[in-house]
Amino acid sequence: MQDFYEFDEERYHKRTSLRIYIAVALIFAILGGTIAYALTTTFGKAQTGPLNQYETSNRNNTNDSNDDPVQIGFAGDLLIDEKNPVVDIAKKVEPAVVGITSTIEVTIPDFFFNIQRKQETEGYGSGIIISEEGYILTNNHVVAGAKKLYVVLSSGDTVEARLVGADPHTDIAVIKIEHDNLTVAKIGDSTKTQKGEFVVTIGNPLSGHALAGTINFGIISAVDRELKVENKVMKLLQTDAAINRGNSGGALVNMKGEVIGMNTAKIAGESVEGLGFAIPSDVFVPIAQELIKNGKVTREAQPWLGIINPLAIDENMSREYGYPVGVLVREVYEGGPAYEAGVKPGDVIIGYNNKTIRTLDELKSAISQNKVGDVVDVKLWRNGNEFVLKIKLGDISVFEQ
Repeated sequence: MQDFYEFDEERYHKRTSLRIYIAVALIFAILGGTIAYALTTTFGKAQTGPLNQYETSNRNNTNDSNDDPVQIGFAGDLLIDEKNPVVDIAKKVEPAVVGITSTIEVTIPDFFFNIQRKQETEGYGSGIIISEEGYILTNNHVVAGAKKLYVVLSSGDTVEARLVGADPHTDIAVIKIEHDNLTVAKIGDSTKTQKGEFVVTIGNPLSGHALAGTINFGIISAVDRELKVENKVMKLLQTDAAINRGNSGGALVNMKGEVIGMNTAKIAGESVEGLGFAIPSDVFVPIAQELIKNGKVTREAQPWLGIINPLAIDENMSREYGYPVGVLVREVYEGGPAYEAGVKPGDVIIGYNNKTIRTLDELKSAISQNKVGDVVDVKLWRNGNEFVLKIKLGDISVFEQ
């Protein structure tokens, strides 16, 4: 695995705006905090299970006959009031965020009669209206395995939806409704997102739709954060704005009223507070476009070493901690190429196929020159010793199933 991020940079407002933002941020800091690491959608009393339960064979017949590209997130100028942007965002963007109800069939063991009973249960999530034609962006885990889908609009209207397509690899899905006069979210450019920018989350927390349209305030805590979510490594935006169960598929919005991310996951626990994650728009837009066009996503095999969230060791860190300049392995994917070759957390990658590796970009560039199945020489430093391991590159999509 992504909250499918942020765009323009008009972040420096007048002192009045800053006072408003800081006051709101303090209020949320006092009230905030989430716990337990989990995807943010709850499906009644039963969870839907792994993301790969979705069966594409039943879902790829929903293309429109129109060959014209669907305009995603074309909403014109929102004219957000800089003096009170959060209020304007609530008024103008919240109607583009919907609640989603999925009807799921689960199997429950009946121990008294020693049989398996099938029972329908409901799951709840959120979605973002991304086109006037009624296409709605959400998470795959919100709709996976659903027999029926319903969308609850901000007006209170409930409309039946159909699944256009889903991509478990990125946890992105698109559904469609038939309805007039829809409010379309304006999509921003997440590649321009900066740490510290003010954002709001909009979604449908917890079970049911009683709290639909809930808005929370916070900042961008980090960009390009790599996180393993249910065996999927995702590039995500991190925020301290509250993301609760049921917010999956909801919007992460900047102060211009642009959707820069789709809320997807959180980390929670007794010692954890304010760790929410969203799939950036630069990730979800092309995926959504392909799902709308083809009903599925096709991708070339992507070579992968099998290390997660590595850290570049620069010269300052090298002097302070005694590690060589290179790429620190912080986590090894169990069963992946590096794991099978003997790479361990704490190792530092200092070379790749006779090339010196000093930065993450150098490592990524080197890997991109190879193909899945190639055997490469990776030079490692471990506890003062240097050695070379041969690693057969894997396909990242295979390991994320």
